[in-house]
Order: sequence, then structure tokens, then C-alpha cells
Amino acid sequence: MTATPYTSFAVADSPPPAGACRLLGADVSYYTAKIDAWLAYKRIPCRRELATREVFEREILPRVGYPVIPVLVTPDGGTLQDTTEMIDVLEACQPSPPTVPATPVGRFLAYLFELYCDEWIKMPALHCRWHYDADFAALEFGRNNDPARPLAEQRAIGAKIARRFAGWLAPLGITATSTAAVEADYLDLLGLLDAHFARQPFLLGAAPSLCDFALYGPFHAHLLRDPASGRIMRARAPRVVRYLEGLRAVPPPASDLPVDLHTVPATLWPVLRLLSRDYVPILVAQHHALQAWLAQAPAGEVPRHLGTHRVVLGRGTAHEVTTDRALFSYDSWMLQRALDVHAGAPAAERASIAELCARAGASPLLELGTRKRLRRKDFRLVPDTRERPLP
Repeated sequence: MTATPYTSFAVADSPPPAGACRLLGADVSYYTAKIDAWLAYKRIPCRRELATREVFEREILPRVGYPVIPVLVTPDGGTLQDTTEMIDVLEACQPSPPTVPATPVGRFLAYLFELYCDEWIKMPALHCRWHYDADFAALEFGRNNDPARPLAEQRAIGAKIARRFAGWLAPLGITATSTAAVEADYLDLLGLLDAHFARQPFLLGAAPSLCDFALYGPFHAHLLRDPASGRIMRARAPRVVRYLEGLRAVPPPASDLPVDLHTVPATLWPVLRLLSRDYVPILVAQHHALQAWLAQAPAGEVPRHLGTHRVVLGRGTAHEVTTDRALFSYDSWMLQRALDVHAGAPAAERASIAELCARAGASPLLELGTRKRLRRKDFRLVPDTRERPLP
């Protein structure tokens, strides 16, 4: 077993510095990595505290109501749980250096790419972890949960925790018949990203953006840090590895983050088209399933899953396969953010967003019509009573 390439979280043994946030998480965690790198780039004072079993019992469960990481405790004692909301809140408080482009085109692209990284790239991230690096990940879970326990006990504890996480594969559509498609598409994505970073330092060009930190989550915490998938990345995409290893230490730029249709790097379009190819039809199906559920005027929390549907992976390739996948509601909340940018933009900007989607293979997302909305309340998704027609 190889040594982990990066470790940031440790057991807290003293009060945090005055004015600092507290990030409760773990290096093994996909979403912890995303916000951890973002905080480092923004130079926001923050103490990184390992989310042990005691931290879950003492802090996370009382604050959030269910076991989840990361959790950000603000200097005034407030709680932020979702990384998207963390970035929204903290970017508003500390807008420089910007990570979300100010232009409608740039903001739409950033939100769309964040959705792709948060909810679609989890396919290869979770597949590789639980097919090739399960023993490593289970031991990490055990060490994080009870760092003072003997190694044998950590292994047993980690194996128990790991069974729950490995259970996410089937709802995502990752089965024995679909793994070839998942792996082939991931290797294609690695190649396209390596070609991109041969010409550009970051995803949108000269400076980091939300896109980069969203990609860092799955690519660093799972696909680079885990040993077997890390060997694959180092062998096949060395430029991606250098990009990931340097992202946290990038000095803030002196200028803003201008993004419009004509500044999107040419090498990013193939990446967007690959990510859109299978996921956009899934997003459309999930949107319609959510609309049907919301039309029943239910009260309370929106369920994480809204049934299942048949999906195509590896569409149009030699590894095309059809499989069952859960209909996820959270994806629709993230998509709502991007579509709100389109709906609120001036006509000329809406036309540019439409062209962006056409180039990226995502045009069906702009044709979804009137929708009932979601919002987050008390760390959960609930129906929003407002309705807004899309152009």
C-alpha cells in the first residue's frame, strides 16, 4: 500500500484561532477536498478538524441532524453543510479573488461544470474506489473514525462503514455490466483533461474558478489519493496530476475572472461534450420525474431518490450499455441554479448561453419549460412554492 500524497485533517486538540472557521471533514472525502482546496486558495482562515466518531456525536449530528461531511462552522458559531452553499456564502463575504465569474455565460458554465463534477464524475470516482481501492478506503474510514484504536479495530470499523458507501454504486447504475463503460469514459476524460492542461493552467484559462475546485473534489480525494487509481492517473495523465498537486498553493491573481463565450478554451469543449453526452439525458429525465413528484403538492423533505429509470452509458461508443439508475433530486437543485442564471440574463447573454450549451451538447437543458422549484431548508431539500417560467 502506498503512502497518501496529501493529508490535511487532524484531531483538534486546542481551540481554533480567533476569527477562523472550522472545517470538519477528512482527506478521504470527495466534498471535503472540494471546499478544502477552495478555502486554501481564498486564503480564508480555517482550521481543518478530522471528523472522528466523537466529532460526529458532539458536533455534526447536533448541528445537522444526520451524519455527513464536510461541515463548516463559521466564526460566529453558525453551520454550513453543503459545499455549494458554503462557497455561495463565503464568496459573498470575501469576493476577492473571485472564483465564480461575474458574466452570465461564465456563471452558467461554472454552475453547470460544478454539477458535472459533484454528481456525474462521482461515477468513476466511486467505481474506482470500491472496485480497486476498497481495502485502502476502508482502513482510512476506520482510522478517521477512531484514530486512537489499534489497527485491527480500525480495519473492522472501517469495513463496516465502507459497506454503506459501497452501496451507493447500484443506485448510480454502476454494475458488473456497466463498469466497462464507466472505465472507458473515465480514461477518455483523463486524456482530454491532460490535453487541456498541456495548453491551459486551469479549466477556464489563466486563473482558478469554481470549476477547478469542483473537479479537485473527485479527482484528488478519490482518483489521485487512492493508490490504484492514483497509479493510473500518474501513468496516463501526468499534467492532470501536476495541476491537482499545485492547485491549493496557487497565488491569487491580480485581476478579475472574466469569462465569456469567446474566452472558453478550445480544449475545454471536448471535455464538456463528453460529460454532457450521457448525463444531460439523465438530467432531463430527473427533472421531469421531480416535476411529477412536486405536482402532487407534497409537504416536507424531498426524497433523495424518486424511483429508478433506464439510462444509457457510453452512448454511441463500442462500450454502450443500458442500465438501471436512481432518479436523484439533488442534481435538479444544482441544475436549477444554472438555469436561473439563464432565465435572469439579458437576451444577448441568453443567446450566448444557448450557444454554449449547443457547443457543449447540453441544449436540452434549456428546453425544460416551466418548473416547480426546490430550496434547501435546515440542510435538506424541500419544495419551493415559487414557480418561474423559463424562456
